[in-house]
Amino acid sequence: MPEVSQVHIDAALTNVCVAYSNPNFVAEQIAPPVAVRKQSDRYFIYDAARERFRSSDDKRAPGAEANEVDFALSNDNYYCEDHALESVIPDEERENADPPIQPEIDRTEFLMEKIILNKEIALATRIRTGSDIPGETLSGTSQWSDYTNSDPVAEVEAHKATIQEAVQVVPNTLVLPYEVYAKVRLHPKVTSRTQYLDLGIADVSALKKLFDVDSVLIARALKNVAAPGQTADLDYVWGKDAFLCYMPSRPAPKRVAFAYSFVWTMAPGSVAGHVVEVWRENRRKADMIRVQRYYDQKVIAPGAIYLWKNAVA
Repeated sequence: MPEVSQVHIDAALTNVCVAYSNPNFVAEQIAPPVAVRKQSDRYFIYDAARERFRSSDDKRAPGAEANEVDFALSNDNYYCEDHALESVIPDEERENADPPIQPEIDRTEFLMEKIILNKEIALATRIRTGSDIPGETLSGTSQWSDYTNSDPVAEVEAHKATIQEAVQVVPNTLVLPYEVYAKVRLHPKVTSRTQYLDLGIADVSALKKLFDVDSVLIARALKNVAAPGQTADLDYVWGKDAFLCYMPSRPAPKRVAFAYSFVWTMAPGSVAGHVVEVWRENRRKADMIRVQRYYDQKVIAPGAIYLWKNAVA
């Protein structure tokens, strides 16, 4: 009688395979995409001196001219850089691939996710290290992981006023990297206020109500900081810094926004600013695949954000 191992030859399963993918990215929610027709251009900034908020004498005597008032108009620029990565699909790989392996689809998704990760890292770095970003560095008893002395609810409420004074809008988005979220949702000053909401759990829905914002974003994206060829060492892209900001419901003229992502949607060969190209390299006996995105993440109104560095220990 044959052995069990002799009646079955191991083969790749067609309904199960393992792929490691990043959790939700938040860069395009913090800096909403704005479609532009040209790779570079300028945009107007209305009334940076806030003349419309200044009280002016509007009394006019009979026959006299009214007091003349006006505002200043300035501008700034953007430039959508080309962000591209490519990969090779050897003929041998394509011909020998088992059913779960889809070389072109797998490469496209892989390259696109790496470009999106770079975008996430770039925005996180810009916010966390920018000298123009208002905020403070917490330490010791002021950190929100100190459940006895700190009060994240009071901190957020206080700095809503900071943002409103700076840009005259009420901030509507709180961004909590996962390590911050994990501590804040268990903070006694949070749980004591949310214990009667829904199931009594301080989840995202409860935190939106508690902090009185339209959106609470949990930044979970990870980056591998190990050298190539070494064992993976994953770190959170957004670290332990939290921030409050204002984002409009949609990009529009004459509207304040903390940041925008200008996307060159008319780039040659692109679909909404995305380019995927495949071509043949006969000398390599392989197909090449390249993914491109043209964009510029631009801080528009630094006053529309408040950053807490090292929000938790």
